[in-house]
Parts: sequence; structure tokens; C-alpha cells
Amino acid sequence: MTARGEGTPFPPAAFASAAASSSVVRLRLPFAAPFVQKMMAVYIVLLFIVSANVLDLIGYDYSSIGGSPITKIHISTYFIVLLFGVFVVSYPQKGDLARYYLARKLGTIFFLCASVFAVVNIVADGRNGFGMFFDTDLHLFLCAMLLPFVSPDNMDRLERFLHWFFFANALLAVIELGIGFNIFPLITYSPDGMTTVEPRATAFLSHPLHAATITCVYIVSLLCGAGTALRPNLRMPMIGLQCAALLAFGGRTAFLLTAVIMTGMLAWTLLRAAAGMKLSRTALIVWFTIIPVGIAAVAVLASIGAFDQMFDRFTEDGGSARTRWIMVPLLLSFNWGDMLWGAHTDYVRSQVYSYGLEWGVENPFIQMSVFQGVVVASMIMLGALLLLWEAYRRMTWKAIFPIAVFLFLCSTFGSFAGRFFTFAIFLVVISALFRRPDTPRDWVS
Repeated sequence: MTARGEGTPFPPAAFASAAASSSVVRLRLPFAAPFVQKMMAVYIVLLFIVSANVLDLIGYDYSSIGGSPITKIHISTYFIVLLFGVFVVSYPQKGDLARYYLARKLGTIFFLCASVFAVVNIVADGRNGFGMFFDTDLHLFLCAMLLPFVSPDNMDRLERFLHWFFFANALLAVIELGIGFNIFPLITYSPDGMTTVEPRATAFLSHPLHAATITCVYIVSLLCGAGTALRPNLRMPMIGLQCAALLAFGGRTAFLLTAVIMTGMLAWTLLRAAAGMKLSRTALIVWFTIIPVGIAAVAVLASIGAFDQMFDRFTEDGGSARTRWIMVPLLLSFNWGDMLWGAHTDYVRSQVYSYGLEWGVENPFIQMSVFQGVVVASMIMLGALLLLWEAYRRMTWKAIFPIAVFLFLCSTFGSFAGRFFTFAIFLVVISALFRRPDTPRDWVS
């Protein structure tokens, strides 16, 4: 996006060029007001630190089956709704703000419209998933609309906060694994009303799978060279600590995917060195140090039983792997009308129970398709991809790697087919770590 002085007319030649490029908004838009920026900092703290487990621990009844419907919405969602209202009311150029959103956030607006259509479909037919609209869809929409108006200085502070957060989160996860006790335990409510405490570490990110997904995204981001606020000599120790956290979270897919990516990068480095290409001496020393240190670390961890929980997840996962095999036959068991627009809720529940999937379907698109129909699920997924594309256009090209990793990992469990504010966490992380160096520091890009 380019900018001119506010109110300055275009010369004829420049006007012709501007008219030919309708996708460019030629406005000098200011960032959000200072007090809105401070409210955004409070929102970030609520989003990252006050997890669903923390709310349950203090009696908010966020995850429980019973309780008030008001407590089924995360407090960060309430706060960002208030924040966005304050931002719009206090913004000095409301007309220009609307034009900016129509030109740069049309896909995000489509995502909101698809979400509203899904809510209408849910309410009209009495289906499941109403709470998804607030914590997953509305929350993500507002986050995507606000992030471009955070000033570069505050984005720098946000990046430093993220490095400290992931350090503390990984350290807490490793401690939880070592002592066999979760500081913020995850209580799982089964369909028959039984409650169990999740044995895997959760740290600050609510659920082991959500924590493993975001941690894997952070590792891939560091491997791609993102996060310049982190000192180079701390990058590899931080990656090592995050890998240990992945082990504590017990996310099998995230752990294996990280191992494959790191092995591939090491093999590529060795191949370039063998081909005689110029390589950084420091990079070679670091990568060649990883091999013996990594082997020694794995041997020590194995000797103290750190991998036992991970191996148990491979051999006995409570039916999670079986779910991924039979979720497609479940969807195909409906007739065409029910498959496209969703069957009656009671019939869907009976089918889900008959296939033994009462714990959930391990894919967000199929889960939404089963409960709400393929049409609604397709609109939601298309809107989410458009939202990500619009956010990606404001980042460096390497952001495509953590985005691909995130989408792949989300496809292996229910993820954003339910209450899933982790999508907003992911958007904040990649927006802060992959900022473009040519972004203007005086107006919105």
C-alpha cells in the first residue's frame, strides 16, 4: 500500500495509475489511539495467559457441561468485542477505515458472513456448535481486523513478549512432565458425565494438542529465521527447549512433523556443504553440534522414562487413530440432502454414537459437515483460508511454512470445528514474527 498526504489530489498521470490498480487503497491511515493500543496489550495477556484451564480452576465453568451459558464464552472474547467497539468509535477517519476494510479485508468479512450464516443454520434447526461462533469465528474476525492497526513499536514489544511467553510455557510444560502434576489441569468431560484429568502437560495453552500445535508453529518460525528480537545465540537453545515441551505435550503428529522438518533442514545443509556451496561457519558448527548433543539428550530422556507417555500415545490413544479411519464412512452414511445441509440433531447424534465417535471427529471439516452440512462447512473453511491469505499478504514470504504446518496439524483433530480461540493465538504469533521489513512505521500498510 502506498500513501500520500491526506487531502492531496493525485496528478493526472498518477490518477490514471491509481485507477488502474483498484486493489490499492491510497490513504494515510493512522494507527489505533494510544489507549486502544494499551487495551490491545491487555487483550494479548488475556489471550495467552488466561487459558480455559485457568478459568475452570477459578470456578468460571468454561469447559464444564453445566453452568451458565455466559461462562461458555472466553473472557478474551468479551474483551476483544469491547476493544473493537472502542477502536471504531475513537478512530478519527471512520470513512477511510471502512474503505480500507472493504479493499483489504473483504475475505475476512466473507468469513464473518459465513459464520453468521452458520449460526442462523444452528439456531433455526437446534444444532450443536453455537458457542463456536463467539470464541472461534467472531474472535478471529475481530483479531484480524485489529492487528493491522497496532503500531510497529508495539509489534516489537509483542514479539519480545511472545519469546518470553514461549520460554515460560515450554519451561512449565517440562516441569509438569518432570513432577507428574499439571499446574493448570485439563478436566475432560465424557459423554456419560464422567470426568478425567488429562495426564499430559498443558502449561498455558489449555489443551495438549492446541499447545503442541502452537509450539510446533513457533519452532518452524524460528527455523525459518523469524523472530529477529531473539538473539542469534539463543535461537538453538530455544528450539531445543520447545522440542522438549512438545515431548511433554504428547502431540504425536506435531512431534513427528518437527522431527521431519529438522531432519530435512539438516540434510539440506549437509548437501549444500558437500556441493561446495558457501555456508556460514557458525551455522555449520551449530548444526554439527546438534547431532551428538541431540543423541545424548535423547539417551538421557529415554533413561528417565520421558518418552514413555509418548510411546503410550502411539500404542493406546483411546481410539483417536480409529476415529480418523471411520469418520469418512460416517459422513457418507447420510443421504445427499442431509450431507449438504445437515441432518436433524437427534439423528446426527444417533449416527455418531453408532459409529463410536461420541468423543468427536478428528477433522474440523468433516466434523462441521456431519453436524451442520457440507455447504456450511465449505463456507467456513473458505472464509478461514481467505482470512489467512489477507493476513499473509502483510508478512514475509516465509510465513507460508508455519501456516502450512498449522493447517496440517489442525486437520488431525477437531480444532476450529469447536470453541477454538487458538486460531487467534496463531494469527497473533505469525503476524508478530513475520513482519515485513519494508512496512511503513508512520501509517497503516
